[in-house]
Amino acid sequence: MTGEEFRKLTPAQLDEKLPLLQVLARSSPEDKHILVQRLNGGLMPETKEQWLEAHPKRNYEKDRDLLLPGYKEEWAAARGGVGEVVGVTGDGTNDGPALKAADVGLSMGLSGTDVAKKASDIIIMDDNFSSIVKAVLWGRSVFDNIRKFLQFQLTVNVVALTITFLAAVSGYNPPLNAVMMLWVNLIMDTMGALALGTEPPELELLDRRPYRRDASLVSRPMWRNILVQATYQLAMLVFLLHRPDLFDCEDGSTHHFTIIFNAFVFCQVFNEFNAREIGDLFAPMRYLSRSPMFLMVIAFTTIAQWLIVEYGGDFTQTTPLTWEEWKITVGLGAISLPMGFIMRIIPVAEDPATFAGIGGNDDVKKDSSWLRVLVLFLFPVLCAIVYQLLQEVQELKEDYARYEESLSEAQESTGAEL
Repeated sequence: MTGEEFRKLTPAQLDEKLPLLQVLARSSPEDKHILVQRLNGGLMPETKEQWLEAHPKRNYEKDRDLLLPGYKEEWAAARGGVGEVVGVTGDGTNDGPALKAADVGLSMGLSGTDVAKKASDIIIMDDNFSSIVKAVLWGRSVFDNIRKFLQFQLTVNVVALTITFLAAVSGYNPPLNAVMMLWVNLIMDTMGALALGTEPPELELLDRRPYRRDASLVSRPMWRNILVQATYQLAMLVFLLHRPDLFDCEDGSTHHFTIIFNAFVFCQVFNEFNAREIGDLFAPMRYLSRSPMFLMVIAFTTIAQWLIVEYGGDFTQTTPLTWEEWKITVGLGAISLPMGFIMRIIPVAEDPATFAGIGGNDDVKKDSSWLRVLVLFLFPVLCAIVYQLLQEVQELKEDYARYEESLSEAQESTGAEL
């Protein structure tokens, strides 16, 4: 399309052309500015006064639906209130308005004017367009790293809070005391952010469609991963909570809770490998040599956990474990890795409506069912509560049976005396 044809369109007509528009030839800087405004709604006239300032000597009531770029209320109704994420390059003074209206403005460091540099968000110091690709690659990498960290953090939160709640319901002291919880928080926040937030970018990120600006940070596959991992960890920890006899330790003792604490921490250590992928690809060791910070965090967490368990004493309320107990608890944590493979077999696709693309999502109904997300989040909690209640009912039955037996024995002894 040429700039002359572009300027004759109404806002509604332009919206129909945008999905097919590839090149706007022989256009002016003002055309560029209008196009950006229509795409993302940036600096769109919101009031009558602003519209008249942009279109002097025009009638607001008659011409507001005929002249580009339109006005905010009309634009929001036509595009659902959500615009595209727009990037603009420019080097001249006339490009300033378009650079300022864009979500990401890129100007040239060598040949660009001062006006363009001040209006832009990123200055390409070498005037090389390949640097834009690097900026996009790193932007997508940061977004994915945030998602990896959230996937890891939400799993730890669900399990830690639920096991503490269930222990309180069943009459135990909290298996994770204050110092243990501080260490878990350190693993979850600081260590997790360092390990997963510093993952290097991969070129295949450029093959993925960009996300919409209102796309959720937690995707459907991520909820699946959180659900499966949390369910396994909760089932394992509740089992350990009710079976201290497997380790010849007293129920609710420091030894008992140290075993639970150690198994829980190593579940997070191995799940951190799973969190390196947020989709259906199971490759926890892929490009591991390119993530030195990840390896350092894993090594530090493992060594620190050993020191806390073996030498924490009264401060951390832990007791040293035997070699066999170390092997069992670490092995239970390591099951998180094969669980990472199993959970990715479950067919859960990402919501197509989360991807950007003009006109690409018109026939896709946006998922507004927050209840489904809530159910997925609470499912492992409900499973653990049901399991706990069943255990309590079983214990009550056993206590009642022992009571009846003792009562019958007392009656027999009383009858014999008479």
